[in-house]
Amino acid sequence: MATPSTLYWEDIDIGQELETGLLDIDAPGIRGFAEKFDPQPYHLDRDAAEASLFGGLCASGWHVSAMMMKLVSEELIKENIALIGSKKVPWLEWYRPVFEGDTISAHVTIADKSAADGEADCGLIGFDIEVHNQKGKKVMALSAYLMIQKKEVGHV
Repeated sequence: MATPSTLYWEDIDIGQELETGLLDIDAPGIRGFAEKFDPQPYHLDRDAAEASLFGGLCASGWHVSAMMMKLVSEELIKENIALIGSKKVPWLEWYRPVFEGDTISAHVTIADKSAADGEADCGLIGFDIEVHNQKGKKVMALSAYLMIQKKEVGHV
């Protein structure tokens, strides 16, 4: 539901930045995601993880991606941005593992703004997103285009 402070596509400027909250990573969460979606030994078993090239129990890259989406979504909600949904991810790169005991956060920069083909009620906003651990090390980065509601179809 729109509020007086809702930010629509027209209200968002290239260059704006957002900082998300923090998310703590624990072994039960790593194993739970891996059991369902990415059952690699280094996500499931501490001994196998320590013997792997990662050197410890680490989250699946897809798990990190899902956690990043949680952080970004919560920030968009907090900022009252009229998010409709995701459109595309032109690129994504993982740089280093996320281990149990790590804490991650994301830095978002509005990089692009364009019309959404065939969509009169929304426009696209290009987000450059970097995910960092508690040491400030980049663990993942991506470019994502999200669909943001246009003002003229909003309830203002």
